[in-house]
Amino acid sequence: MPRRTSFPVALLLLAVVLGSVAACGGKDHRADAPSDATDPVETTTVAPDPWMSEVATATVPQVEVLTTRPDRVGSPDTTGAVPGQATSFATGAAATTSSGVAAIPRDGLNSAGVRKIPTGFSFDNPTYFKNPLVFRVTEDDGDWLQVEVLARPNGQTGWIRRSDVTVSQIRTHMKLDKATFHLQAFDGDRLVADTKVVVGKDVSFTPVGTFFLTEKISRPPSGAYGPWILATSAYSESLDSFDGGLPQVAFHGTNQPSLIGTQASNGCVRMPDDVDQLLSDQMPAGTPITIS
Repeated sequence: MPRRTSFPVALLLLAVVLGSVAACGGKDHRADAPSDATDPVETTTVAPDPWMSEVATATVPQVEVLTTRPDRVGSPDTTGAVPGQATSFATGAAATTSSGVAAIPRDGLNSAGVRKIPTGFSFDNPTYFKNPLVFRVTEDDGDWLQVEVLARPNGQTGWIRRSDVTVSQIRTHMKLDKATFHLQAFDGDRLVADTKVVVGKDVSFTPVGTFFLTEKISRPPSGAYGPWILATSAYSESLDSFDGGLPQVAFHGTNQPSLIGTQASNGCVRMPDDVDQLLSDQMPAGTPITIS
């Protein structure tokens, strides 16, 4: 067995001193050595964008909007009600709104590509005016989306299959105060337009509630409606029909700007033609509209 050679005492003391320095915070020569201490992980919470909303655009020729999701039929909800047995959908010619006008769509009424079916509604894509069919999403639940429905009574919702649409996000929104004839349009918190408008007369009032912009329809530049008709998901709650067609509420221009700031329409919202053009340029289909 070979004999060990002892280090000099001075070298041994130097090694002890260097070891003490390392223990007190000097850099360890083992750069990759793991540490037993766990550094705290900093987390940040990003607040949701209050203006963000989802829009569903149809990708199939027909979209069924269902009263109840098939995976929930027969299952009680949190109130104990059983979906599929009683629904919020208006059915038949006898169904009416609170103001007494009949439901839309209904049997015997040409509803421009919207039909009542036993499970809810069926919508054609593209629309009657050859635009993409869109819905405003009120709940995103994976394979199923709850959406606002263009139907009367206003304010109805239903479920569509995610596979029938593409989903996008927008930050635009509009609000109308009927009492002051005041319309504002925003992109997030940025004001896009601020104008006085015409609203419906007492006998043909503009309905209140939360709606959305369904489509934009180009018009002759010298017409009574301005350059664009911005159709909404609201129906009149006082007229059963208008000019032989559906009483769908729209925002549009006017050839009578002197009436701005008054109640003079059949329920639609009239505005200066330049604002009408601006909104068409900057407010996409699906934009939420609050009328109060």
